[in-house]
Amino acid sequence: MSNLHRTQIYIEEDQMHQLKVEAAREHLTISELIRRTIEYLLETKSRMVNWESDPLTKTIGKIKLAVNNASVDHDHYLYGATKRR
Repeated sequence: MSNLHRTQIYIEEDQMHQLKVEAAREHLTISELIRRTIEYLLETKSRMVNWESDPLTKTIGKIKLAVNNASVDHDHYLYGATKRR
């Protein structure tokens, strides 16, 4: 594992007990168990998005713009901000 970031969280006493029990059962550290649980949550949430029925996804390639730099200067075209050039 690379690029690990130290963080501090507060959890309930019962949650900590359950983490210790589960980590011991799986022969993992509590940190590894938490990382795996976070990864599982994020993967599950990303699979929940139905991109086929997303209305914005359906517009990809169908909108014709009068400019060719909208991805770079989108703030200018949407909000009137100064262009990046």
